[in-house]
Amino acid sequence: MKNLNKKMKTATMTAAALSSLVMTGCAVKTKILDVSAVSMTHPSIKEGESLQEKGPVTGQFCMDTMNDKGSIGLIDEVVRNAQKQHNVDFITNAVVFQTGNCVGIEGTGHNITSAAAAPSGNTKQR
Repeated sequence: MKNLNKKMKTATMTAAALSSLVMTGCAVKTKILDVSAVSMTHPSIKEGESLQEKGPVTGQFCMDTMNDKGSIGLIDEVVRNAQKQHNVDFITNAVVFQTGNCVGIEGTGHNITSAAAAPSGNTKQR
């Protein structure tokens, strides 16, 4: 009986340790990449355009574990979702990270602005 209690105590402690390890492992935030500017809606900024800062942007996209097709496209999805959620054209100083089966992004949102048309000097007074 003494040995049985000892074995049960050891098994309980091992199960608790494994459970703690699994829970901690799922919550680890791992940086995937840093990028100076990213957008899923605009390939570049055209001549005469500039970026106007809108503020902090965060976003998250989680893979559907029931329909796991790998991690291809997760960064695209998190960028697209963050742009849509915050109504921005670009995210600058972006940090992309993974937490469990989710990919997240943090950065600064910007919108494209066009340079104002310069007034022509051909105004005639009558």
